Amino acid sequence: MTRKSYKNKGLKQNIVISLAGAHGVGKTTIFYLLKKEVIDNPKFKFFPERYKKNPPFPFGSKNKQIAFRSEIHFLQQLIKRNKNIINYDQNYNGRIVILDRTPLCVLIYSKGLFLKEKDYNLIKDMYNSVSWREDYIVYLTAEPETILKRTIQRGSLETIRKEWNETEMNYLKNILTFYQQMLIIKQQEKKLFIIDTENESPQNIVEKLKNIITEITHYSFKKCLASPSWQMNLSKFLN
Repeated sequence: MTRKSYKNKGLKQNIVISLAGAHGVGKTTIFYLLKKEVIDNPKFKFFPERYKKNPPFPFGSKNKQIAFRSEIHFLQQLIKRNKNIINYDQNYNGRIVILDRTPLCVLIYSKGLFLKEKDYNLIKDMYNSVSWREDYIVYLTAEPETILKRTIQRGSLETIRKEWNETEMNYLKNILTFYQQMLIIKQQEKKLFIIDTENESPQNIVEKLKNIITEITHYSFKKCLASPSWQMNLSKFLN
């Protein structure tokens, strides 16, 4: 069967689910744990947050010009990923596509870094010019102190991360505040799911994510937790 004939079978379109959350909350860990669990399952496709391991500019810089350049770079990476997802859509159908990070994060971090208004507006205009492939967002959250502790515990995965200011509490709280503000509309559209990761092991979080995937796509994992109510109040975790 050719890919073209496969597309003509009338199967459901791919469903794209983004994992979101502040740096250090554990979304990339969960992304790769789930990927490892379903690695041989053609039903799933995973796209990382970026393709360049080491960005040309440090993320989270206090220097406004450097911060602007880093967010432009990240936006370019997300646009490239979005094109790859659209290309994937043209060849495959009925798949569950998992993304590490939501494209919205580039606006959230640009706000959290308090870029100059003209620089933020340029990033926002570029963001709005893209037709983003994203159906649902799963937002991972925890108390700021917990997120900061996780960030410190994981150490420097890359030498360059020492320049990212990830262990600054005020920076983290700013990011959490802007996540709250910008995800509200997604919650109103019922496209947002929240997982409170406080006091949860990575495997428990993966199980909760699998349960959300089942709720969204009706895909049945072999082992799935009882279904809770996922449409929670976002401010419960971020105030």
